[in-house]
Amino acid sequence: MDIPAPTYCRPASHIIDSRFFADGYGTDEARQVFCDLRRMQRWLEVESALASCQAELGLIPPAAAAALAQTARLELLDLTAIRTGIAKTGHSLIPLLNEWQRVTDREAGQFIHYGATTQDIEDTAQSLELKDIHAIMLRDLEAIIGLLTDLADRHRDLVTVGRSHGQHALPTTMGLKMAGWLDETLRNHARLALCRPRLLVSQLFGGVGTMSALSSRGIELLHRFSETLDLAAPISCWHSSRDRLAEFVGLLALTTGGLARIANEICQLSRNEIGDLAEPFVFGQIGSTTMPHKKNPELCEQVVVLSRLVKANAGAALDTLINEHERDYRAVRLEWAVLTEAAIHSCAALKMTKAILGGLNINRERIEANLSRFATLVSTEALMFLLGEKIGKQTAHALLYEASVRPPEPDQAELLTRLLGHPEVSAHFRRPDLERAIDPGRHLGLSGAIIDQVLAAARALPSEAAASPSPCPEPLRRLCRQTCLASPPAMG
Repeated sequence: MDIPAPTYCRPASHIIDSRFFADGYGTDEARQVFCDLRRMQRWLEVESALASCQAELGLIPPAAAAALAQTARLELLDLTAIRTGIAKTGHSLIPLLNEWQRVTDREAGQFIHYGATTQDIEDTAQSLELKDIHAIMLRDLEAIIGLLTDLADRHRDLVTVGRSHGQHALPTTMGLKMAGWLDETLRNHARLALCRPRLLVSQLFGGVGTMSALSSRGIELLHRFSETLDLAAPISCWHSSRDRLAEFVGLLALTTGGLARIANEICQLSRNEIGDLAEPFVFGQIGSTTMPHKKNPELCEQVVVLSRLVKANAGAALDTLINEHERDYRAVRLEWAVLTEAAIHSCAALKMTKAILGGLNINRERIEANLSRFATLVSTEALMFLLGEKIGKQTAHALLYEASVRPPEPDQAELLTRLLGHPEVSAHFRRPDLERAIDPGRHLGLSGAIIDQVLAAARALPSEAAASPSPCPEPLRRLCRQTCLASPPAMG
């Protein structure tokens, strides 16, 4: 159909769709999944699939199902009429069905939406949306797992300062730190993979979940309908039971929270006074209008921002769990907002994390300099156990506490001098004994074995675990390019 030139373009007021800042809050790939034109096309496809399955079971004439399949195309419909109809009726689906019926053979049109209720269609279509988002999430998590596997392996033996409570603690390796990131990411991948059969289900139970309009073959129809759409068939109606969606948004919050932990750690270690790590930087990025030297960790900070937004959506998703009786649209309409935002923000966080890890700058010279400067302090545990062999562990702890904490704060040489000033220590040890004990590389414990365990788990992950998201059909892409929806009429 010919699309008239629009007279008004809706303002892009949500940050997800901002003409200038959208890339910081979402990806085009994720936005296409939730495009409202594509959503309506999915509703038509679900309706057409239902009609086809009903025809196979002899519930409606095969010719009617074939005719409906021919006209279940959004580009054939009058979008202005649909938009006006939604405003007038307050109903999300009927205006679309009316337009579909208008362009369909009169007899075939009588079998549109036959035996289903609105939420059957819209919930099933939403499951198809989530199938695409789920595929994107698993695909990008697998890419991140690959990047972290390589980083942990390459920096397996790079000794660095370990910190607890923001303070120097003990020696560790950069590889072990990254293996910890990897292990958490593997768990989040596993959680998302395991939720798939619970999440991706159809809905076809009628007005109050009894299938009363579907004849005695309702369950058989449900299974055929589900198989056609590559969704699982639920064993009961879930119109008012929204735990599947709440679980998924919760998993998005866990996953983006894990990404944010990685990003935040990189951000902290990029501080000027540390300088161990830094996110990718290209000439032309500007950190400040007034401080030309600034190289801000913008990507890392944004991943943290996105995780906080997803967490807020997860809280709202839990509010969908409480519904009244057999159906309540308050939950569904809340889902349309929180699922969309959480999914789009999550996809952006994944994309940014891939960019950060793919170009991560690891400053080995700075890491080694920081380690050398504080080698004695981060080796106090090793010193304590060495001294404890002769004077007892608790006595050694007390001596080391006094030597390391008593002002003024000692440097490496001064700490050893203070220790050797105690008769209990000098009676058993010489300075070369203590100097050998404070080599951080001697106190890495089983870090190498732990890294190897995590790497083995990552390498055992099946590479084909993630499906591919379905591409947006070209007719729908063309319709999106041609159409700029006008401001909707006032309701009532």
